[in-house]
Formats: sequence, C-alpha cells, structure tokens
Amino acid sequence: MLNIPKVALYARFSSDNQRSESIDAQVRAMNNFCKQNHWQIVATYTDEARSATTDNRPQFQQMISDSSKGIFEIVLVHKLDRFSRDRYDSAIYKKRLKKNNVRLCSVLERMDDSPESIMMESVLEGMAEYYSKNLGREVMKGINETALQCRHTGGCTPLGYDLDENKRLIINEHEAEAVRIIFQMFADGHGYTAIINYLNEHGYKTKKGCIFGKNSLYEILNNEKYTGVFIFNKAAAKVDGKRNNHVYKTSDKVIRVEGGCPAIISKKLFEKVQRKKAANRRNAGSYHSKEFYLLTSKIFCGICGKRMQGNLRFSGRSKTRLATYRCNTHRSECKNKEINKDYLDVYIVELLRKKIFNANSLKHLVNNVNTYIRQYNSEYDASYESVKAEYDEIQGNLDNITKAVEKGIITESLIERAEQLEQKRAKIEIQLSTMHQYVPIEYSDFAPIIDEFKGLERGTESFRTFIQHYVNKVTVYPYHLEIELNTGLRMADKLNEVVTIRRGELYQLFESRVRE
Repeated sequence: MLNIPKVALYARFSSDNQRSESIDAQVRAMNNFCKQNHWQIVATYTDEARSATTDNRPQFQQMISDSSKGIFEIVLVHKLDRFSRDRYDSAIYKKRLKKNNVRLCSVLERMDDSPESIMMESVLEGMAEYYSKNLGREVMKGINETALQCRHTGGCTPLGYDLDENKRLIINEHEAEAVRIIFQMFADGHGYTAIINYLNEHGYKTKKGCIFGKNSLYEILNNEKYTGVFIFNKAAAKVDGKRNNHVYKTSDKVIRVEGGCPAIISKKLFEKVQRKKAANRRNAGSYHSKEFYLLTSKIFCGICGKRMQGNLRFSGRSKTRLATYRCNTHRSECKNKEINKDYLDVYIVELLRKKIFNANSLKHLVNNVNTYIRQYNSEYDASYESVKAEYDEIQGNLDNITKAVEKGIITESLIERAEQLEQKRAKIEIQLSTMHQYVPIEYSDFAPIIDEFKGLERGTESFRTFIQHYVNKVTVYPYHLEIELNTGLRMADKLNEVVTIRRGELYQLFESRVRE
C-alpha cells in the first residue's frame, strides 16, 4: 500500500514591498514541489500583511492547532523565514509540531535530521532574525529623522489637523472646533457620554468620518500635540537639545518638539483636563454605581436566548474601563461573546436618530403607516362581513336547537352540539368587538417626539424609557446583531424594521482595532 505524505501549505506576506501575488507565487512553488515529490496537499493556510517576528497570525495559529488532529504529517513553506523570523518562536512551534508528529519542510532550503542540516537551519533562522531586526532599525532611523523635522510620520493625522505639501500639520478649523469642544466640556465637568452625544447630535465626525465613541475621546484628551508640541513615540524624555530653532527632548523612543505644530488649545486647558482625568482614575470604583445601560431588559443572547446584563471592569495598570453587555448564562454553558456597551448604546441612539427622530424619516414612517391603514380599511368590509356571516350562521343553529328543546327534544348529542356552538359564538363575538377601521394618522401628532428626543437628558431613566419605547429587541449573536426598531409607530407591527450589523462593522464605526 502506498504511503503518500499529507501536507499543509503555509504562506504569508508582511509588508508594502510584498503583495498578495507574493502568496500566489509561494503557493505555486509549493504545489509544484508537492507534485514532484508525490505529496498530497490537504490544507492551505495564508496570512496576509502579517510579520513573522510575531506569532499573532490567525492562520498560522489555526495551522498549529490543526496539527494535533492528524490531518497532515508535513508543514511545507517556501522558505523558513515564512514560518518565523524569531528563533524563540520558531523553536517553540517546531517543538509543538514535532510533538504532534508533524515535520517542517522548506521548498528552497532542503533539510534533514543530520547534524549539518540542524546547524544550517539554525544559521538560516539567525540570518532571518538579523535581517528583520536590522531592517526595523534602519526604518526607525528614517522615521526619527522625519519626526525631528516635525513632519508627519505616517498613519491617520489627529482630528483637527491636515497636512501641507511638506507633510507638516496645519489646522483644519472645522475639526479643530470639535477638539476645543471636547476639551472644554471635559474641563467643565461633563462626562464622556454627554460630550459624545453633543458631538454626534451636532454632526461632528472623527477623522475617519466615524461616530464619536469613548475611545475617540480618550485618544484626543491624551494628545499633547493640541498644545503645539510635536510628539513622536511617547516615553520619558532624557536629553534636551535644539534643532531648527525648536527646543526638543529625545530618548531612544521619544521625540518632543515644542512649537513643532500649530496649537489648537492652550497648555492651561490641557493641564486642567489631565488633572481631572487623574482624579477620575483615583475614583474609578465609584463608576460601578453610576454606569448607565441603555438597553437593560431589551438585549438578549442569540445563542441561549437569555437576557444579557451590564458588566463593568477596570483592567491593567492604567485601570482601563470596559463596559459591556454579557450573557447572563455561565460561560461554560454559553460561549457567546460580550459586546461593548459604549459602542452599542451610541449606535442605537444614532440609528434611531436616522430611522425615526428626524423630520424626513418620520414623515416617511407616517406615510408607510397610512398606506397600511388604507389597505387594512379597504379589506375591512369583506373581512367583517365574512366573520359576521359565520356569527349569524352559528346564532341560527343555536336558535334551532332552542326550538327543539322547547318541543321536548333533548339528547346528549344535541346538548354537546349546543356547547360547541356557544364556544364558537363567544370567540367570534370577541373577534367582532376588536374589528374596527383605523383613522389615518397625522405627522403633526408625532412631530413632538423629535423635540423630546433632542431635549431629554442622556444617561437618565427618562431617556432610557423613551428610547426603549422605539427599540423592541436587540439580539446579540457571536458575529452579528439584530436590532428590531418600532418603525411601525405602535400602529402596525408588520412595519417594524430589523437592522442587522456585523460586530466588526459596529467596532469599525468607532475606529476600534477589534473587528469581530
């Protein structure tokens, strides 16, 4: 019997110098290699834009996990540096593969179990790690030089700034207005929720055009650039000096250039905000009793069906606050993931603002309800006559039974028949009593809810009660959410709208790194 080795292919690319075609080329070369050696390919794992200096590679981790299932006997890579450029990680994961009776092979570097091959493999891994770290060092030199010239080093520019032709920060006045509002409201004692609602209600957006969330505020309130200090890599400053007429402080990781960019707020306001933030951190425990959950009693787990409850914790040395909705069932019984409360609450409010609480949307909903009412009324007469005819027939049969009884004709079957007819008549009487035509509604009857929505204070029981009147149910699944809105205005449940959003989309709205 032929013993054909079963092979898993692994490929990756990690930088702007490589594209998805790089993976295609790797896979093509590995396919050819397997054909030449009569190996059977049973799985292919690929990581795009992932560095081999870290093991934070989803497909790589999946491959390592699958190696324990007996699916394959060999992991094949194009070159060993595709597997890992970190000698420690390489040794750890090769040991795990060996434990699972899986060996690592390379198309370009032919290795066996001989001492010479072991030495050569070690040399190749060392060279790959040197290349990676040396490249990072050289890149960092260039970035540091760019930062010392107070030029943008890449990534998204902070809210309130744009870039000129030399990649230096210039003020975007509309965005800068939002930055000043954030700092001033926080300094005046307003909480994150109040600031977020004010910004969203007045049409302000984050730099990426997203809804404001608490993470957006954290980054802005911590950014000293708004005082005119150009900062690259926050760390403790060790050395002072001068460059291009600017005072700067630098260490191996940090660059601070006073006056290196235009100021949007004063240093006095920035320092006041930092003092208030420090005081809030010291009193973090008090937030437990003040946390506000908008969707209490309205949010359910999509796996087990139980209600989800609010959960608040402070993690890490900085006591980072994280508020979520979590399934009430014990984790060992329900594996559904918790959902960020701050993101979901803000999204629900913005969704209602878009779907109901604005003049155009509300007029559209009123028209939909009136269309439904006209259709219902047009069918009312025929429905009523049908039910009434059934009622009259039952009543006639009961009258005949009554006449028979009056003549002395009494049998068990007749009595049983009379009881059945009485039950039917009672049901139809209830049905007839509930049947009526509807009067079309007027936009003016519902318009006040827009002002009520705008006027209610956020974070209050009144606001929660008002919002929950228009949110029928929120169901949280592992990878998406279903939100049923009362877009039928309590007149027509058939017109209620169910909005579906993936977790990744929700988190992306708030520029979160979490995607699913």
